[in-house]
Amino acid sequence: MKFLVILLALGINHYWTRDRDILNDKWFVKFQSWLAQRIGGLPEHLAQSGWLYPLLVLALPTLALGIVLLLIDGVALGLMTLLIHVAVLLALFDHVNVNGLTARYLDSWRRGDYESAFLLLQERWHQVALDNCDDRSRLHEEFCRFLLSSFFERLFAVLFWYLLLGPVGALFYHLGFLYRSRVSPHSVAADSELVLRLVYLLEWVPARLLGLTFSLAGDFVAGFARLRAVLFDLDRSAVSVVYACALAALGAAPRTLLVREEAGAAGEATTVLIDAESTLDEAAFGPYASQQIEALLALLHRSQVIWVSALALLALYGIDS
Repeated sequence: MKFLVILLALGINHYWTRDRDILNDKWFVKFQSWLAQRIGGLPEHLAQSGWLYPLLVLALPTLALGIVLLLIDGVALGLMTLLIHVAVLLALFDHVNVNGLTARYLDSWRRGDYESAFLLLQERWHQVALDNCDDRSRLHEEFCRFLLSSFFERLFAVLFWYLLLGPVGALFYHLGFLYRSRVSPHSVAADSELVLRLVYLLEWVPARLLGLTFSLAGDFVAGFARLRAVLFDLDRSAVSVVYACALAALGAAPRTLLVREEAGAAGEATTVLIDAESTLDEAAFGPYASQQIEALLALLHRSQVIWVSALALLALYGIDS
């Protein structure tokens, strides 16, 4: 059934071209506030415990979903279970139409309206590490990171845990991701550290698996070499691993003949080659960046096809459940 659920969820997600604002994550903020108030009323030794709050934040919604699935099991020949599975995945997927957002970003970029492109990114991704659009190369890098983090954290990682543990596992990961996204990078609280380590472990395998997928969907030699280099790098975040593997899988930058000069009386030619990206001027960088974003989006779409194809093979041989 998981194969059918994923096909339905991905199909609806692809053709639902409008942003799903009704499915935003504001409920999680309200739930955190409500839970914090309830915990504040507990005895002091429990209220000040570093593990109780994150445990309840992650466990209560997961437990509630598990109970609902048990209650509807077998209802209407399993149709209700199928609908709940699809609904959960759609709720966990990115609520922003990333394809449409990318099209609007590229339209602003190609018109030279970099401020509009920056504001569009800043509105949809609060983790952008820029204050303005003065540095176009940094703006381009931040948008590439947005694309990769959005697809990984809101799609691939969710699908990975759904395949392993069903909607309960997918929701548990998503709750950890939401909790982490609202933790200050400089926070040293015990509960924050606990959740950060947990989400790091939950993302370790799917990040490397997605890196392998990029190798299959793009430049295998360069992508796989990069994956091997970062495979056991414990200092890298999951998004950093995905970003490094994706850029490598897009292929090495085209090489440009920079210098050709005669050396010596024999007239021997000396050739110096430099990466084209490092020699791009202001006029050439714009088209290069837009082409790279289009190539990155195509790589992500091909990776989805690979995952669905692999799942279809598992279902064909009866391994899917």
